[in-house]
Amino acid sequence: MQLINLDHSPYATRVRILIRKKQLDIAIVSPNLALKTPEFLAAYPLGKIPLLGLDNGQYLPESIAIMEYLEDVYPTQTFRPNEPLAAAKSRVLASFTDTHLAPALLPYFKAMMLPEFTFDQSVQYDVVRVTLEKLDQWLKANVDLKDHGLTMGDIVLAPTFWWVDVTVGAYAKNNITDGLDYLNQWWDWVRNDADVKQGISEMASAFAAFQRQQA
Repeated sequence: MQLINLDHSPYATRVRILIRKKQLDIAIVSPNLALKTPEFLAAYPLGKIPLLGLDNGQYLPESIAIMEYLEDVYPTQTFRPNEPLAAAKSRVLASFTDTHLAPALLPYFKAMMLPEFTFDQSVQYDVVRVTLEKLDQWLKANVDLKDHGLTMGDIVLAPTFWWVDVTVGAYAKNNITDGLDYLNQWWDWVRNDADVKQGISEMASAFAAFQRQQA
């Protein structure tokens, strides 16, 4: 198997982290076709990275589907909790990432990619802040970091959360997570994991290269 990957993508990064946590022999490769071209879309109809190339020649899209597949195929070292409530809480973190946090950050991403794109920075800052306040409250009520093992939910959230400071921080004069003590504690905890740290480092390097190209 191989993972078609882009280092700057939080969606690909979450899969890379899981592959390394599970110590899987899966090659991590760059796309062999230019993104968004007719050739790329013909080969990969959903048009997104990451993609898991299977041994039968098929390609599995969508990061969460890839992670669930890897957990099913390689269940011995699992990051999907066995206890039902713990498993549900892990899924909450993953769902929150993609349905709350990522949409709140989307205007900032668009502004980085499209110089002509503008948005109300004050309004969007408030949207992101409220989103993070909700996450802080949920973590405080549901995750005891003293007795918490790394889950798929943490692995999904961490790469996207890294982008909060990179995107919002480029516009804001203050740290948007000020006062969100439990969220900050979770962030310190999760990025202390060696594989999470490596994934974040790869994103940071890829983003720095992008900035140099834009300069």
